[in-house]
Amino acid sequence: MINRGTDLNEFGVRVGGALLLMSAGLPAFASDAPSLRASTLLGEPQRPGLLFESDEADPPALEMSRGLSEASARVAAEERGSDPVDVPLGKGIGSRIAVGEALAYDSNVFRLSGPAAAKAAGLARMGDWYSVTRLGLGLDKSYAGQQWVLDYDLALARYGAFDFLNHNATTAVGRWRWTAGPDWRGELSAEHREALDDFAYYRQQQRSLGVTRQLTGSAFYQLVPDWQVGVQVAQGSRRYPDGSRPSNEIDFAGVDTVLRYAPASGAVVALTRRRATGQYPNAPTIAGGLAESRFEQDEVFAEAALPLRSGTRVLAQVGTVSRSYGRYPQNDYAGRNGLLGLEWRVTPRTQLSGTLRYDVEPAQDFVSNYVAVKGLRLGAGWDYSARLRVEGRLEWRAAEYRGDPGFGVSSPGRREDRGVLAALAGSWQLTPRTKWVTTLTREQRDSNQAGLSFNYWAVAGSVQWLF
Repeated sequence: MINRGTDLNEFGVRVGGALLLMSAGLPAFASDAPSLRASTLLGEPQRPGLLFESDEADPPALEMSRGLSEASARVAAEERGSDPVDVPLGKGIGSRIAVGEALAYDSNVFRLSGPAAAKAAGLARMGDWYSVTRLGLGLDKSYAGQQWVLDYDLALARYGAFDFLNHNATTAVGRWRWTAGPDWRGELSAEHREALDDFAYYRQQQRSLGVTRQLTGSAFYQLVPDWQVGVQVAQGSRRYPDGSRPSNEIDFAGVDTVLRYAPASGAVVALTRRRATGQYPNAPTIAGGLAESRFEQDEVFAEAALPLRSGTRVLAQVGTVSRSYGRYPQNDYAGRNGLLGLEWRVTPRTQLSGTLRYDVEPAQDFVSNYVAVKGLRLGAGWDYSARLRVEGRLEWRAAEYRGDPGFGVSSPGRREDRGVLAALAGSWQLTPRTKWVTTLTREQRDSNQAGLSFNYWAVAGSVQWLF
């Protein structure tokens, strides 16, 4: 997950499939594991009769639960008028400037099945060098139990042979983490994010820059000590101004109702009821067309983080999800999601983690309407010294495409994908304001559908200056 807290030290980006980690290192631990979304991990089938590309920005993947983050809770818990940072506005403002430069090589930028596929696509090669220059600006102000955070990030990506992928991407985030009296707290935020689509699921050899905008608000009330109840709402959209993927543009909205228990022991248990909707503004609506134009999604899930001892905790999540569409009931599906993870502090300098996940997600085509994704992640981190850290990660994923949309199209076999990813990262704090990071990534993806298997390796080196 990208850290959207009060600093810019999580300065990582994913460009062309290679993870360029400017400071924070690989997300090796269970709490950092992103959702195992098939849309971002496993390539959608390339069939002439594709109803629509189903890797939409699904509302549940847009982190609507940030209002319960530890950073928000710490700020909201400050007593009004008693904190040392409680000074008149205009004073005590923290500012950050971060500059980063990365150089990387990816052996298979477009995630092609092999040299023959590259030749068929008119490409002279599969791999390429590229660089990413980043500038980050941040402002942070706390006053009377309130916190205002502004972050801006500009990334300039430049490729060698595939210079048609050159692009500039900006991210701008503004947050107000508020409190009202001793019992009310919440967050209001506005976000603008631009990112190049990952070619692991966007199987075209052209640039596709998506722009996601989102407004989020939350309010939580403390019923009794350690117990909170609250509501979170979000509304947003994803667009492709370059016109590369009009069928993937989406408008979404969601409402969460949350009950949370957070005792002084550090344990956190939350129960969430989510209602989300999505609409594809460019979906064809002609009579007899097979494309869906909107959906409704319901989720109920429980989450828990239980500390066992210092630096060690158990993470768990279990829930149900169901989605219904407006035109064809046979596209509807329901399933269960779950996660079980352990973060183990072996020694003061060594941490291990493991996570098992199971997710059910949309996958709309003529022969399936959902995909079940299983995943196992193992991670390790070792602090050789206060300045040098090494992290590693090993992941296994499997996806099975299921369901029958009922359009009378037969398939010789259901699509099944398997993937293994290994990554290693080392970070060296050169000076108090300068950090060097080197990463090495290797991934193998196998599919029983022709043309969807691929493998690649990527290496990257980056340096970041923080002022």
